[in-house]
Amino acid sequence: GVSLRGVPAVGDSLRDLQAGAAVGCAPHLVLTGKSEAYRGLPPPEGLPPGTLVHRDLSAFADFILADDAENS
Repeated sequence: GVSLRGVPAVGDSLRDLQAGAAVGCAPHLVLTGKSEAYRGLPPPEGLPPGTLVHRDLSAFADFILADDAENS
């Protein structure tokens, strides 16, 4: 019964992001693990609209912290 709209969902695969987007989460792709091959290339097709791409989990965390500081 809790809305997940806008809650960040991070993953390294299309499937991860599709699952998050299906429940209203904001999708974030990290270019590690399964997506490491996309470094320097266009992101894979089929990503949910609005997906943000980050170099790695640390870059994603920096993004979240900066966004939080900006909105405080």
